[in-house]
Amino acid sequence: MTGSVFRCDSLRYVYLDQEYSLIDNELSVYGQLQRFNRHALPEHELKIRLNRFLFAKQAYDKQCVALSGGEKMRLSLCCLMVSDSTPDIIIADEPTNNLDLYNIETLTNMLNKYSGTLIVISHDSEFAQRLSLSKEIIL
Repeated sequence: MTGSVFRCDSLRYVYLDQEYSLIDNELSVYGQLQRFNRHALPEHELKIRLNRFLFAKQAYDKQCVALSGGEKMRLSLCCLMVSDSTPDIIIADEPTNNLDLYNIETLTNMLNKYSGTLIVISHDSEFAQRLSLSKEIIL
């Protein structure tokens, strides 16, 4: 089999990994979100977004290093929602690990609205089915 592969140098991607590398553990929850605030949303709007992802007022100053896995995934998703640049590709490695049902629903809705390339690694067959993925590779 032969063929050609072309790579776009301006390709933007996000890797949502199991180690939550999108999160800077040196920052607070609010500081992390502010880092992705490329639209310069006002403070009250950022706090509304944090509340939507179940971060109460008391959590705004919490250091990211102290967050649970579920909290880090929720914060990663919140950061992506605030960011002004939609990636061309989202690679999500076991994104439902550590998430409760509400946040799995939020994640599912966000990914279903995404119009780029989505690569999902998951053992959660119900989640994968709800994403309506066009191709599946079973290993």
